[in-house]
Amino acid sequence: MEPSQIDRVSVADQVAAVLRQRILDGELRPGTPLQEVPLASSLGVSRNTMREAMRILSLEGLLKRNLHRGVAVSQLSLRDVEEIYQLRRMLEIPAVLAAKDLPAKKNGREFLQELQTALEQYERAVRARDWVRAVSFDFQFHSRLIQIHANKRLESFYQKVIGELRVGMVLVDQSHDNPGGLIPVHRKIYQLLCSGKLTQCATVLARHLDDSESRLIKVMNGEISKASSKLVT
Repeated sequence: MEPSQIDRVSVADQVAAVLRQRILDGELRPGTPLQEVPLASSLGVSRNTMREAMRILSLEGLLKRNLHRGVAVSQLSLRDVEEIYQLRRMLEIPAVLAAKDLPAKKNGREFLQELQTALEQYERAVRARDWVRAVSFDFQFHSRLIQIHANKRLESFYQKVIGELRVGMVLVDQSHDNPGGLIPVHRKIYQLLCSGKLTQCATVLARHLDDSESRLIKVMNGEISKASSKLVT
């Protein structure tokens, strides 16, 4: 690979990082159309670099490309949310139930250490009210659970699935009446997993996913109502 190619990819990554932050901070709302030329001009990069940055974010689920409408910030429907959480239940709960004798295994101990690290980073982000980082570490915590399946293709599929939720979950945490209340839930899941109480762990996880889906739908309904009122006025 030539140096120019490496530089171009590096700049595209930087541009993707800028756009990612704008999306997750709520500056670019779900459904907002993004035009390559004006964006490239505003950031001082080429159109090809902007196209590559958009491709990166599309793979993460933050952008969606429509054949006739171009690229826009991903906007989930209520049906999308139902399907994603159905998949999460199908993947996460069986993973927890399959986590037998983790503390006694070398790889298991390493896994629990990584899970604890994600948990602690999540807790610090919540206390700092840094919702973008909180959601990132929240997803990292749940992604670790999927590793119990020991299936790389499944892990890749799961990353794509929850990536679509990222924007919505930032909105949820920002508007949560008690975001700190989520800390004990994740801590409880971790503790039950460590102690081998897998059925109880699965029950707590199932309730957590139900609550998460319910909160996201509530926020989305509020966003839909706001959009409708703007159209009326």
